[in-house]
Amino acid sequence: MNSPTGVAALYLGKKEGKELVYMDKVGTGWTRTVSSQIRKQLDTVVSPKSKLTKQVKKPRATWVDPVFMADIEYRDITSEGLRRQSSFKGLSKKER
Repeated sequence: MNSPTGVAALYLGKKEGKELVYMDKVGTGWTRTVSSQIRKQLDTVVSPKSKLTKQVKKPRATWVDPVFMADIEYRDITSEGLRRQSSFKGLSKKER
């Protein structure tokens, strides 16, 4: 996430047991209006550092607490477990 009024991309993680594992990023599937709405939601949960179990180098990223779930459509999963040709479909707050 790195745009003053919206998001350029979302870095995705998924729970595997007690770990939060990096999955890839998604940077398409939203309009400017939706991008701005995503930014407003994520600005409420900004974190000083990544919550991923294994850190990834994303020096310009703004990290957030993992309290939202992104609905992502994708074409394939690589042998490393990364999503390919991902497209954003929606964002919702996770149930606790």
